[in-house]
Amino acid sequence: RITRKGFPVLLEMPQKPGQRPNYSSDFLYTLVSDRPRMDAFEKAIQSHKAKSVLEVGCGPWAPLVKMALKSGATKVVAVEANEMHAEMARRSVDKASVTILQGLFSEVELPPKETFQPEVVVGELLGYLASEEGAPAIFADVQDRCGPVKIVPRRASSLLAPTAPLQLSLRDRVRNWLAHGWWPKLRPGHLYDIRNFPKSLELAPAQEWEAYDFESPTLRDSLVQRRSLVFDELPAKSEVGGLLLWMRTDLAEGVDALDTREDDTSWNLYYLHLEPCRVPESGSFAVKTFVDASKEDVVYRIEAGETVYE
Repeated sequence: RITRKGFPVLLEMPQKPGQRPNYSSDFLYTLVSDRPRMDAFEKAIQSHKAKSVLEVGCGPWAPLVKMALKSGATKVVAVEANEMHAEMARRSVDKASVTILQGLFSEVELPPKETFQPEVVVGELLGYLASEEGAPAIFADVQDRCGPVKIVPRRASSLLAPTAPLQLSLRDRVRNWLAHGWWPKLRPGHLYDIRNFPKSLELAPAQEWEAYDFESPTLRDSLVQRRSLVFDELPAKSEVGGLLLWMRTDLAEGVDALDTREDDTSWNLYYLHLEPCRVPESGSFAVKTFVDASKEDVVYRIEAGETVYE
């Protein structure tokens, strides 16, 4: 209800890098309740008409497992790292046709290929960014162990657009404080989880700064990516105050892509607040990015103007 009011809702992200989050079952339930996201995944799973399905990261509610069964699957194997969530999932599915394995995908022992060979692998492993929750490394392991195999989602990318500085009114700050007990302070070099970022502040069309084809046999070769982005035709001497970051995913052929900037989903965006800088007379603004997604804990480096974010 709060986010639908239209004002920017934001939270500062921790500066110190840490492990991938261990989501609570309550938080994961909000994802299950995300109809645009769940409807798109269901259409993608239905499009494959697979009889044998492997899911990575089923969570406690196992929604994709149930979609696979509804779409005609007769055998589903699901892998869940969290022990409590795996046990909850076992209680919610038909044990005759579903096997829940607890552990990291890279470590669990899968059924012998003679008895189980997935026709499609599904996994809702995408965060606000394409690589944030370890999807590239996990799906590379999937291709190594089970491939070549179809994947849902089949592709994902992250986009970036330079913006004018985000300026919060006193009313916006009070609303944020009332919403989640935090008084917003925008500090250069800091990353913010944000919804309702004003489109009027975007200074140029977005560009891709990481992209992954999860079905590619060479996926593992693309897990480290460097990009030098140049945004042209910005108004000379205009102020660039931030970078807006978001994710786009192509789930399956014939299914509309999900763009977290355009579609109303539970995925948020990121806003990186920059040291103020002016666009030169040339109208060009450069951003350098580095992503190491070879492990589930992903490393990022973004350079823009005088700001370096890692």
